[in-house]
Amino acid sequence: MMQLRSRYLGSLALVVGLLVAGCGEEVKKENEQLKGQMTILQKENADLKAGAVTVKGDNEAMKKELDEMKAQMQLMEEQMKAKGKPAKK
Repeated sequence: MMQLRSRYLGSLALVVGLLVAGCGEEVKKENEQLKGQMTILQKENADLKAGAVTVKGDNEAMKKELDEMKAQMQLMEEQMKAKGKPAKK
């Protein structure tokens, strides 16, 4: 009875060991894949941040240009109003 139990425990330990070793390889492969995906995502994130900085700069430049155009329009409107009024005597 003792020998049977000993063999059973030995076989069980061997099976568990093999399962853990097999799972370990799968976990290692998955871990490597995840590391590769993480590297790609980090690069994409850096690219998006750089793109956001560029867009922000473009937006600020366009706002400045719009403000300048508004000022020019206002000046032109004032000049047109001045020309349209009769001269004071």
